[in-house]
Amino acid sequence: MSSGFSPDSSQLPPGFPLSDLAHQICRLGQRAPKEEAVDELYHDLLMADDRTDIGGASSNGGTFMASPPASSRTLDPAWAHAKVDPSSRNGIICLHCGKKIGDGGITRFKHHLAGIPGQVESCKKVPNDLKRQIKKQIDDKGRTGESRHETRTGQSSLLEESSDAIFSTEGGSPSQFRLSRKRRTGYSSLEAIRGSEPSSGGLMASEDMVQHGMDGAGAPHDLLHDARIAMARWWYDADVPFSAAKSPFYQPMLQAIAAAGLGFKGPSYHDLREPLLKHIVQDIREYLHDLKREWSIHGCSIIADGQKGHGEGSIINFLVYCPRGTMFLKSVDTSTEKTDLLGIFDQVIREVGPENIVQFITDIDATYKATVKILEERYRTFVWSPCAARCIDLMLENFADPRYFPMINETLGKARKITKFIYNHAWVLSLMRKEFTNGRDLCRPAISRFATHFLTLQCIVKFETELRQMVTSNKWVKSTYAKGGIGKDVAAIILKDADFWAQCKHVVKVTEPLLRVLRLVDSNDKPSMGYLYEAMEKAKESIRKRMMHKACLYGPYVRVIDARMEKQLHSPLHAAGCFFNPGIYFSPSFTMQSYAFRGLIKTIASLVHDDEVQDKIFLQLEEYKKSTGDFGLPIAIRQREKLNPVAWWDNFGNGTLELQRLAVRVLSQCCSATGCERNWDVFEYLHSRNLSRLERSRISDVVFVRYNLKLRERNLRKLKDAIDPISVEHIDVLEEWVSEEPSLLCRDDLNWESVDAPFAEPTSDNEELVAIDGDEEAPMAALSWSAADDAYFPQPDQDPYLYVT
Repeated sequence: MSSGFSPDSSQLPPGFPLSDLAHQICRLGQRAPKEEAVDELYHDLLMADDRTDIGGASSNGGTFMASPPASSRTLDPAWAHAKVDPSSRNGIICLHCGKKIGDGGITRFKHHLAGIPGQVESCKKVPNDLKRQIKKQIDDKGRTGESRHETRTGQSSLLEESSDAIFSTEGGSPSQFRLSRKRRTGYSSLEAIRGSEPSSGGLMASEDMVQHGMDGAGAPHDLLHDARIAMARWWYDADVPFSAAKSPFYQPMLQAIAAAGLGFKGPSYHDLREPLLKHIVQDIREYLHDLKREWSIHGCSIIADGQKGHGEGSIINFLVYCPRGTMFLKSVDTSTEKTDLLGIFDQVIREVGPENIVQFITDIDATYKATVKILEERYRTFVWSPCAARCIDLMLENFADPRYFPMINETLGKARKITKFIYNHAWVLSLMRKEFTNGRDLCRPAISRFATHFLTLQCIVKFETELRQMVTSNKWVKSTYAKGGIGKDVAAIILKDADFWAQCKHVVKVTEPLLRVLRLVDSNDKPSMGYLYEAMEKAKESIRKRMMHKACLYGPYVRVIDARMEKQLHSPLHAAGCFFNPGIYFSPSFTMQSYAFRGLIKTIASLVHDDEVQDKIFLQLEEYKKSTGDFGLPIAIRQREKLNPVAWWDNFGNGTLELQRLAVRVLSQCCSATGCERNWDVFEYLHSRNLSRLERSRISDVVFVRYNLKLRERNLRKLKDAIDPISVEHIDVLEEWVSEEPSLLCRDDLNWESVDAPFAEPTSDNEELVAIDGDEEAPMAALSWSAADDAYFPQPDQDPYLYVT
């Protein structure tokens, strides 16, 4: 035989597991009726297999006995979602919800997954796709019972011949079998058993592969390698971006394919464009329908995110935020001169429902603001708010402006020289990651360009000691980099430039508080409306403290923050959120109660148009301010700083229903549009003039699905992915830190193959942001303003309040 097994006794390896072969025959025959001879043989072999150990050959004939198989688990795909309960003889544990199913086997477990009532409680955590798949499998099994019986009957004669050939013996010695390579790896085929060359259509999944289907731990190494190569070949051919491997749907897709078995065929071109797209769109719409039901309770925020890359405001994406999540509504092309921006905004407001909207967030663009202000007066149910993240990023941009802060610009230039040298040379990058930073990187992409600048500078300060150790290590000293002019310059900055490190720490002291506020407004953990105003005040106070309360040091920075806050970031809604946050408003350290109350008055006038309701709210405000009624209960006072502000009002505001509703709606809002998609290529293609109307409709559905899937998973993602600064996905914000610069290159070290992947980034707040509270002072000679005394009197052309517009 060219493959399969040979009955030649000279090829017989002692102790071949005959029971394993019997399992293969059983699977090939799909459990033919017991009256057939092959099934009698199968039954006899299994019975003998359970009684005798390896090598226990019968003295009466040629049959030998083998040890029982490692597991008698079947090939049912449902086993990929369960594990055996060691505390029960026949128990199964669901991998999704953890429920223990004591008896009934895999059939009862499938009823649990499919949600079929009667036998077992339904699984509440199983994905909808898997639930439908298991239910369909159960239904199909009932319909195809008769046809399967006919198939078994037709195959029995063929298996009988195969069994005669395989189990024939000579004399009194056991039959010896030599397994082919495919048999050793756990695969066999009908053609292989009969002695012919195996075909691709006859392969069957091994039992071990199904048992370890969740992670492939029990699969042979060569099969895993072949699978990865096959995937990579398709990946490169289809031009799929590498970042697709980070998709939360990537591994579940692979598990679903493995559970479907080797006969599974991928969806066709038509399937992806028509029925499957319709199915996913419907799933997304059902999910969004649940979000919309929250709008009437907690209110919502409309976010208008405009493109600024290829034509000012040519594309605007509209999103709707509520505490349960953000949804993508639509994308509109506004590039034509005749575009009616007022009509577009008004249509979005009517689509969402003006009674549900609390605020309309846009960029600080004057046209957007003026348009929303007109609609604000028309509906009187919402207010315009600026994007807080954009305003904070503009503060950081002012800090990096060489006209007003040349010392910071010089420091960033030296830091970029270090990172560009390291990230453009494989040997240096590998040395840093392996030997000194434990796989961590110096460059950290953030939500904006200038946030990336200062976050990366923090990382460089964090690894100051490690960088010094690297350029003094034996490996570095013996390398060609230590002897070259470029390497000497970089090493000199790290080792000998004392001003560089002092300036870095000074810049980090100033910018770290703002980066913390930026992370607050970009967070998915909780709505930031009740925290933004106090966070900005704390950031300014932190800068004053770190600059030792010397006006000549903190003055320029605080002046920039004040100018941006008063001219752009200020919103009555932010002040009202501060007022309604009991942990802040009643704090002994909070001294801006009057300012917060003035913002509240403006918010009430804007959001509540009923005079009678306004009067009730003002009467109820006295209870809150004086802590009487339910607000004065000891438990309410203790929970002011412990509970989420929205939860606090839900629990203790029931005696002031009108005030409670307003407080919940205000506190439930976000402050920025940083959750928006920044890859504008797909939207430019959507609005291309070269598309037909039907194709544009299809692409619109694809964008709708993709965007909303990303937004839904964004709220569920807890751990951060590993970040590789030299990857294409982060080049937009890291370009100035890692891009190629000819004067910093050594041409003999440009091989990416020797660079290991970075480790996952830390998730702890204290690890991410470096707080420097030491006593180092900034070098006075490097400052751009007079520091002769403890005062700050900027020249007119240096006053941030004048140049910030």
